[in-house]
Amino acid sequence: MSEEITKNVESKDEISITINDAFQEYVKQLPKKNKRNAQSDVAKFIRWIGGERLTTSIVPSEIGEYNENFGPKNTSRDLTDRITSTKEFLIFIKKKEYVNLNLATHLRLRKSKVSSKGKSMISSPTIRLTQSGYNEMTKQLASLQKERIKLTAEIQRAAADGDVRENAPLEAARESQGMTLGKIREIEATLKAAVVIDGSKSDSNIVQIGSKLELTDKITKTAGKYQLVEANEANPLDGKISTVSPLGSAVLGQNVGEEVNVNTPRGNQVYIISKIL
Repeated sequence: MSEEITKNVESKDEISITINDAFQEYVKQLPKKNKRNAQSDVAKFIRWIGGERLTTSIVPSEIGEYNENFGPKNTSRDLTDRITSTKEFLIFIKKKEYVNLNLATHLRLRKSKVSSKGKSMISSPTIRLTQSGYNEMTKQLASLQKERIKLTAEIQRAAADGDVRENAPLEAARESQGMTLGKIREIEATLKAAVVIDGSKSDSNIVQIGSKLELTDKITKTAGKYQLVEANEANPLDGKISTVSPLGSAVLGQNVGEEVNVNTPRGNQVYIISKIL
């Protein structure tokens, strides 16, 4: 390999450009008739993802999150043009080799089901949460949002340290960010579909979701306190048992004073619903 080619390869490996700089370069090469709308559409994406970051720090999970939160849910012309502009920008930075991955494949139109009258038929299942469970998820979401910001900064620092192709800290930070974004989306979806249960309005003699109850082992006479919740909120260590667990499904809908049989790893056990707290 000649000295000139070697220098070109070395400089190519050391390319480091911010998303803002890549955006400016992209806008300059746009045809005049398309520049105004495309610039406006892509600018929204740049503000969301952070223009001061390096292009090499963008990960597919971020594109997926942007697509989920801001991508069009129908195929009207305006919305289609908006997402197409952003997709073309991602294709541009891949062609310029400012990123190693084809991020554009993670940005696509999402179609919603439409009835014959033209109204959306998308519906989300209702998730019933206790007030404490809702509050806990809200706190967890806030913590994950802070963690996401921290990981973004780590990715920026790691991406600035030499060859991104052999950068273990960068890969580790990207992997952590992907998992964090996944948890954020999961909690956001749960909270969006959640209905907070008001236990004070339920029948005090029947075990329902949200009920706090005392169960007594018929053989050992040992009593334990539990709360019946949906699977999203279940935490056996805190005494929150899921409605789909063997114990939870056995007591759901039963009355105070009744006996329930529960199949456990230790065999069949019989509990008495002592009282609802």
